[in-house]
Amino acid sequence: MAGYDSGVIRSMQSDGNLRSRVLTVILVLGLVSMVCSAQADGNYYDNESTQGDWGFSASGTILPPALPAATPAVAVGTISFDGLGECSFKDTINIGGTLVASRSSMACTYEVDTDGTGTILVTFPGDPGPTPLSFVIVSGRKEIRFIRTDLGVASGVAKRQDDDD
Repeated sequence: MAGYDSGVIRSMQSDGNLRSRVLTVILVLGLVSMVCSAQADGNYYDNESTQGDWGFSASGTILPPALPAATPAVAVGTISFDGLGECSFKDTINIGGTLVASRSSMACTYEVDTDGTGTILVTFPGDPGPTPLSFVIVSGRKEIRFIRTDLGVASGVAKRQDDDD
């Protein structure tokens, strides 16, 4: 930069760095403010959003090849979420008019996305593999609506058991 004093150039570069730093701080504070606002408004979800005990009922149809023919099924039970990504199911299931059993999950994990949707992967003794579920948290975090996402067409609703309302 011919014709400029080197001190002026350093001052301009320093001002540019300062402006950049100030802009970065403003952006970070803005993002933090948005996240805090979303959390305060109840629009932010995470694994802790489901923490506690829930009662549920579900119904649907189990499809071939899981069973030889499409067969109706219903279930009722409880789900416990630890708030950290681990869960447990206890249910009683009726398949095609036959009480199969009361059973407890061997393994269960879940993940809640910030928009209140999520997934559960639960394994029961004797099942050929894990059962995948997709869900959404609704009604002020007092209800979960879920569907099965594999060889079955099923949906259900879980409601908080430990809610004081």
